[in-house]
Amino acid sequence: MNEDLENRADMNTGKKWSQMDLLDLANCIRLNDPVEEIASFMCRSRREIREKIAELERSGELPGLIEKAAAEAVDEPEDDNDTQGETAT
Repeated sequence: MNEDLENRADMNTGKKWSQMDLLDLANCIRLNDPVEEIASFMCRSRREIREKIAELERSGELPGLIEKAAAEAVDEPEDDNDTQGETAT
């Protein structure tokens, strides 16, 4: 793993994690997003994301956060390529 990419600071690196940050993280985990994408989305380093996930797993908080994130998630419409670009007549 490239150490520079792993530790690359971003806008929120080192800042305190808010409850919304934790729910965003949990939702990304629920969606099986890769750490690289989570770090980019949350403006934090990859290392910081991995460390927070490990901390939440050790404390036992992660399952509850994922459950809460799932309950609050807005269902996105499925991508329906069959009707894209068509007009109703």
